[in-house]
Amino acid sequence: MDQPTDAWLLLNASGLTTARQLHLLEAFESAEAILAATNQQLTEVEGITQAHIKKLRAAQQQFDLTELHQKCAEHQLNILTITDEGYPALLKEIDDPPPVLFVQGDFTKADELALAVVGTRKCTPYGRTVARELATNLAQRGFTIVSGLAVGIDGEAHEAALEAGGRTIAVLACGADITYPRQHQQLREKVAQSGAVISECPFGTPPTRERFPVRNRLISGLSLGTVVVEAPSKSGALITARLAAEQGREVFAVPGDINSPTSRGCHGLIKDGAQLVEVPEDVVDGLGIMLRVVPAREQRREVKLHGDEETVYEALSHQPRHADEIAESCEISPAQVTSALMLLEVKGLVRRFAGNTYVRLN
Repeated sequence: MDQPTDAWLLLNASGLTTARQLHLLEAFESAEAILAATNQQLTEVEGITQAHIKKLRAAQQQFDLTELHQKCAEHQLNILTITDEGYPALLKEIDDPPPVLFVQGDFTKADELALAVVGTRKCTPYGRTVARELATNLAQRGFTIVSGLAVGIDGEAHEAALEAGGRTIAVLACGADITYPRQHQQLREKVAQSGAVISECPFGTPPTRERFPVRNRLISGLSLGTVVVEAPSKSGALITARLAAEQGREVFAVPGDINSPTSRGCHGLIKDGAQLVEVPEDVVDGLGIMLRVVPAREQRREVKLHGDEETVYEALSHQPRHADEIAESCEISPAQVTSALMLLEVKGLVRRFAGNTYVRLN
């Protein structure tokens, strides 16, 4: 093994759980020492059996390191080990940090100020809007937005952070040579350019159901706190929130419609003590961190609204409203409302959804 990371890669390729890898590292202090240990020495480590040793030896004898390095180059991946200086400090603090990370993009010092924004794949327009607003405002304050690259709330959070000119990190539940979901390939490339896409899984690991809860500990572990935007009573986002609490990190939840199934998980979190989030400042206040840039409320005042724009904007909320309903409530013509909505959309203050409905973004 002529490369310093090769021993780590063989340990990763063995398929041993993170807990067992960490037990071995605690006993032998380095990946090289683990591989050089005798079978007898390995069995003396708590929890290590002959079956585990067999996996380890199989990786040493059969794994093609040259092919792996070629794949890393092909996918523009770097290999980061837990002993490397650039390994995320927050992640290293959890009980079971991954010994090896495959990274497309890079970590920076700025990522020490990170927040997870997560939620259901089957989100409502309200959830999409709130996720984008929170991610946008938090990214503008200097927070790195962490999520899971999934469709729904995750994707909205990543996209909003990028559009705000911020950093974002996507954590995969599969090998780093796989993009899941496939339709987020372009988003993945954008995330890698303005942050990082990471995985702890060996190449070729499929995104099976059991991989997602394991992955979620990294999302929470990379973050000072986890914000759940929308989640039904059974949701992976709730697992992330639970893991965040177990890791000693803050948990936040956005309230929603009491009749909406996608809000029940968030309401349950709030009942259990999660901090309620209505505006981005609630998250910042909950963390007790000074803002890095001008608060969003100050920035909002810089956008000047004129005439019908202000009237229509005040008639909007985070719940979708039809253009005709807005016209009726504002007592102005549909044509005036349409014109005002177009201008507000250009200014980034509203978003249009199917059925000619609109929501406000700030």
